[in-house]
Amino acid sequence: MITNQKIEVGDVQYSRLSGALNFTVSLNQETVKTIEDIAGSTDLSLQEIAEEVTKLLQAAIHTNYHRGGMRRKYD
Repeated sequence: MITNQKIEVGDVQYSRLSGALNFTVSLNQETVKTIEDIAGSTDLSLQEIAEEVTKLLQAAIHTNYHRGGMRRKYD
C-alpha cells in the first residue's frame, strides 16, 4: 500500500535561450521502493531508478495531455 511516498522538487532553473526547464527531483525511500515495484525489480541501480522515474513522468504527461488538455496545433 502506498502511504509515505514523498517527491520533492528543487533547484528550478529555466533557460530562455534553449527553452528548457531544469530541476532536481528528490524521492524518499518509500517512493524508491514503489518505483522498484513498478519496474518489477528490487536491485535497480540509482541510474536505473532515475530512468524509471523519467519514463513514468513522460507517460503521465502524455496520458494527461491526451485526456483533453490544450491541443497544440502543429504546422
